[in-house]
Amino acid sequence: MERKKYEELSRYLPGLTPECPKACEWLAEIFKYQVFELKDFCVPYMMNDAAEAYLVFEDCRMTGEMLPDYEGEITGRLEKGNNGGSMLIVRQGEDNVFTLHYRKLHCIQKLYQYHAIGHFWVSGGEQWRQMVYMVGTAYDKYEFLGSDSCSSQEIELLPLMKFAPFRFWSPIRESLEERYPSSPEGAACMKRLCSEAGDRKLERLVAWYQKFSGGIAGRFLEYRIRSHLAGKKGEKIYRCIREKINRASAAYPKRQYAPETEAEIRRCQIEAQTRLHGAGFSGVYPFFQRGNLSVLAAEEHPFTVLESENFFFRIQYMVSVCPDPDAGVNSGFFRGRGRRGFIAENLDALFAAAGEGRPPGV
Repeated sequence: MERKKYEELSRYLPGLTPECPKACEWLAEIFKYQVFELKDFCVPYMMNDAAEAYLVFEDCRMTGEMLPDYEGEITGRLEKGNNGGSMLIVRQGEDNVFTLHYRKLHCIQKLYQYHAIGHFWVSGGEQWRQMVYMVGTAYDKYEFLGSDSCSSQEIELLPLMKFAPFRFWSPIRESLEERYPSSPEGAACMKRLCSEAGDRKLERLVAWYQKFSGGIAGRFLEYRIRSHLAGKKGEKIYRCIREKINRASAAYPKRQYAPETEAEIRRCQIEAQTRLHGAGFSGVYPFFQRGNLSVLAAEEHPFTVLESENFFFRIQYMVSVCPDPDAGVNSGFFRGRGRRGFIAENLDALFAAAGEGRPPGV
């Protein structure tokens, strides 16, 4: 461990030494950020749709009791145990202490595909919010697990999170400005992608934004870029980014669950395809089309470990209406005459909306 890093982390985990393995670094960071959780002698370190990284205490037993619903400050201390083992002494506030006696602490890191994921917490611009979520997921993986956790294709896209007009399409209700502060690197990344996508107008707008990113001119250019991304002219750069993130993500394996869970997921996918085919759609899961109406199935996946018992696999649908039936995936989400895009939480809502010719609630 680097000396500087040791000096910082040892404040959060007394007993840490420069010779401690990487697992102890993770543990110190967990206490630093006050995110210590324990389940079946496992502690999550960084869990998202692209990665599961957690600690496992081997040959572990606990003395004392952990307060499962405690929400206050938690501190930890490492000490040597008996017979070559180790101890982690955890204090929950002033009154409760428990100790983990263990032989070894392991880092577990698993990387997964994430390009089929769809979380739709905010309405409007869902096609871009999904892209921001995916690039942000890879960014967080890189930040917490290091460059070895990301491919060169992913690293190429990470600076997009530091480009304000892209980051504007936050997948959550809060701004991402503080989490991913703007930098010249972000604009340079977007400009390269514009050139690759052949979007000369957007490339010029980004070039002007690089020169005048502050003040009234910068805010006006940011608005112009966002408007371009939201309209049908934004499809070129969208398809470029989408293709890159899909290709980068597809290089990783899919999550694997217990056989009964795998069977249930497959059953849900087959049922969706069968019902869509029965309604006159053609295609193979996850993309289907009927005339000018297209449907992309987007999934929510539980973690393979440390997941809450009430969370399970779920499918939602990105429904797109576009005058040009050959326009491509999610074309209806880009503003333009005759275009419309909306999210259907299930197939019943999708069929109801398709039958009425409008999205639910409109």
